Amino acid sequence: MKCTPKVGDNFWRYTFFMSKLTLEKKAEIVAHYLNSNDGYSKTAQKFGISDSIVKMLVAQFKTNGIKGLSHKNGTYSGDFKIHVLQYQQENNLSDKETAVYFKIPNRGTICTWRKKYKKGGYELLSRDGRGNPKNMAAKKSKKNTEPKTELEKLREEVEWLRMENAILKKLNALIQEEEESEQGTKLESSEN
Repeated sequence: MKCTPKVGDNFWRYTFFMSKLTLEKKAEIVAHYLNSNDGYSKTAQKFGISDSIVKMLVAQFKTNGIKGLSHKNGTYSGDFKIHVLQYQQENNLSDKETAVYFKIPNRGTICTWRKKYKKGGYELLSRDGRGNPKNMAAKKSKKNTEPKTELEKLREEVEWLRMENAILKKLNALIQEEEESEQGTKLESSEN
C-alpha cells in the first residue's frame, strides 16, 4: 500500500499548520463547510488552508463529533499500532479513513507505522522513536507516576466540558449568523 500524499514541502507545511489550528477555528471551518454551498476548495481558500485539511476536519467531525476535532498529541503503544494496522487491512481502509476512525490527527502516522512494521516487525513498531532510547527511559522515570486524585480528574473533566460548551456555542452562533445572512439575501432578492 502506498503512502499518500508524497512527502514534500507542502505536506509538512499543512501538517504543521493543522496542528496549530485551535479547536474553535476547526469548528468554524467545519460549520462553514456544512452550512454553505462552498465546497472543500472554496472553504479552504476562505480560511487560507489546503482543501485536504478541510476534508480531514469534516471527516473527523462527521465520524467522531466535536471530539474528533480535538488534537490528540501523544504516544501510542505497540499493541495499539498493530491493532490499527490490522483493522485497516481487514476493512480495506485508506490511511485517511483509518486515521479518522481511530482519531489519529495525521494520516501520515499510519503510513509510518506500516513502514516500520514491514521493516522491523513489532519490535521496531513498539519503539517510541523520539530521541535516544537510553535518555527517554531516564526521562520517563522522573515523571510523577502518582495516580490522579478524583478531584484532579473532575477538574480536567469540567475544563473539557467548558471548552466543548464554548465551541458548541460558537458553532451555533456561526450557523445562526449564516442563516440570518441567507434570509437577508432572500428578502433583498424578493424585494427587487
